[in-house]
Amino acid sequence: MKYLADTDALVREGVLSAAQAGEIARRAREDMMGFAVSMVLFAGILAVIGGMAAFLNDAVQVTALGAVVTLAGAAALLRAPRAYRLLSNATVVIGTVMLVGGAVAWGVEATDGFAIAAALGVPIGLGAYALWRRGPRRLAFMAGWLTCLGVAAHLTGVLAAPLGGLPPWILCHYAAVVLILCGLALDIRLISALSILALAAALSSRGFYQTGSYGLAIYESTLTVVQMGLLAGACLWLSARGQEPVARHATTLGRLAFIWMNMAFWIGSLWGDKVGYHLWGPKWSDFSADPSWRAEEGVRGAYEAAQAAFLARATVISADAYALVWALVILGAGIWAAMGARRAVFNTAVTFGAIHLYTQYFERFDTAPGTVVIAGLIAIGLAYGAWRLNEWMRGRAVG
Repeated sequence: MKYLADTDALVREGVLSAAQAGEIARRAREDMMGFAVSMVLFAGILAVIGGMAAFLNDAVQVTALGAVVTLAGAAALLRAPRAYRLLSNATVVIGTVMLVGGAVAWGVEATDGFAIAAALGVPIGLGAYALWRRGPRRLAFMAGWLTCLGVAAHLTGVLAAPLGGLPPWILCHYAAVVLILCGLALDIRLISALSILALAAALSSRGFYQTGSYGLAIYESTLTVVQMGLLAGACLWLSARGQEPVARHATTLGRLAFIWMNMAFWIGSLWGDKVGYHLWGPKWSDFSADPSWRAEEGVRGAYEAAQAAFLARATVISADAYALVWALVILGAGIWAAMGARRAVFNTAVTFGAIHLYTQYFERFDTAPGTVVIAGLIAIGLAYGAWRLNEWMRGRAVG
């Protein structure tokens, strides 16, 4: 875990020497410069790839040009001096994206289906991973990037053309497992972290944009809470007992799972939940291809009857129950994180605690002077309790 510290104050207090503080500042500056260079380079690569694809506008030509650029970049990585390593890596990124993207587009056009993308992604990913493991170290970046492209092509085909008629929620879980395995194999936590999006989508979570507004919808709050809670617990166990790099990946994924679990609690505290309705409940498309307002009355009646039958046997959780349980989870997680100096979990608990407080205040209570006073007294009590807990923990640590 990375901590923030005032190095000037630590030097004055004698905790750090001036040389140590200077080394910390130097490394921080290098990290910031590296991040800035990466962002500019990434933007330039995207512009080149997009422009070339639009200019050629032909999958075969894009594939051929990508193969040539990839080979040129690989040769540069093997032969060019270290000073040109950055440009060589940028070249292979451009070339491999055009090569794999063009090949997949070519296959989709030829077969009129996305199943070819799933098939092409497997040999590309496995072959590139073998090169990453056994090939020259100078080609490690290219091989790792090509492995990611193979995984992306495979998952695109799997999700766009459901194999064997499997339901989307199973395929999304499969995609999450593949991303986690890929992240562990290459030891890239960002790839493992992307699995949280597939897991969320598996249970009907959706993001959307409309007229300058961004939104998040979690239709299965209870199932999402259970799913993310189990994932966070498993990651906590692995981070404490697993070996590197598993522990680091588990820590990252567990934090994201805890955040998404709180998002699901938030939505559940507003509207409650009809467990399983959006996954396994009746769909209008099963009754009619026409919009509901144009369908016959008999079709609408059948759909409403199916809805009523499903809800009669479904588990319904009220918004009040969600609000209470969520408060207990935030409180427990915050105290546990504070006792163990787990800053990421603590910050998440504090953030969602504030969100929970103002959400329930405006949703359930009148904005009157009396309720404001009560809210203030509760906040003061919580602050005093936290202060006493911190004093007790400090006494135990000193003793």
